[in-house]
Amino acid sequence: MTSITVFSSPDLDAPSGVIEAFGDIWFTSIGNHLVGRVRDGVVQTFAGPPGAIRLPANIFPGTDGRVWFTALGSDALGAIDPDAPDPAATITTVALPSGSRPVALKSGPDGRLWFSLRGIDAIGSLEPSSPDDSLQVFDSPTIAGPAALFVTRDGRVWWGNSSSDTVGVLDPSTGEVTAITVIGSPRAWAQSTDGRLWLTTREPAGLLSFDPADPFNSAIHRTDSRVVEPDGVWVGRDGAVWFADTGANAIGRYLPASDQWSFTGAPPQVDGPFDIKEAADGALWFTNKAGNTLGRITLPTRPPIDGA
Repeated sequence: MTSITVFSSPDLDAPSGVIEAFGDIWFTSIGNHLVGRVRDGVVQTFAGPPGAIRLPANIFPGTDGRVWFTALGSDALGAIDPDAPDPAATITTVALPSGSRPVALKSGPDGRLWFSLRGIDAIGSLEPSSPDDSLQVFDSPTIAGPAALFVTRDGRVWWGNSSSDTVGVLDPSTGEVTAITVIGSPRAWAQSTDGRLWLTTREPAGLLSFDPADPFNSAIHRTDSRVVEPDGVWVGRDGAVWFADTGANAIGRYLPASDQWSFTGAPPQVDGPFDIKEAADGALWFTNKAGNTLGRITLPTRPPIDGA
């Protein structure tokens, strides 16, 4: 039976992004400008130098062993060393163009970090081990309010254009940017084992998926009357698509093979869920942005297969 465990702390204020990194669950607490982790069931938070981190949004592990995050209120990326005795003392920032307001953050297959610069309609990139010397910014007339971002296995960078209801794609080898019109306003990204990209959408609320090799002809939009305002999304190991529905105060699950939808949770366990990711043990972690908590979904253990 699926169960939900809630992790709370007085230091949580609108937790936003979440990811497993270096054995712990890391998150941003955007309302009070902190980053943090859950270690051995205990919520720990870390503050940067005064004024250095404002509105931390998305978070992702770097190949340099640090945990990186966007600070959209201070036009910077931040990094923290999880192995230090005092991680807060290791927080450093990389200045980005003024007014750039970085939002989403992901790592490519070569280890470069990619991030959306919503304030200046651009996509940025840097090498974690030499961030100041490797910063690149890509702009194009077709980039319009880039928000959620994803990097596919071939190194191409995808993002949602919140101002034009399109998705953008960048080929880093050529710098070419393409915009693709989609159904709905794209929110968050994930990729299934078969290579399809999955996005949550609003207006209409639902799930959009397509083959990145042929997005124009392979796009399918699915919806259900119970879907309200989906945000974070993750594709599980069994192919199920999980998403955080902020407006419904629920975690949704969609099975593509059978076109079945199910929903779990209600306040206070699920209260304004925003982001959702899978941990190495198969549990799903999510942020409750309205409830100021983190949640962990434990899935039923599958019985062993005879003869296995």
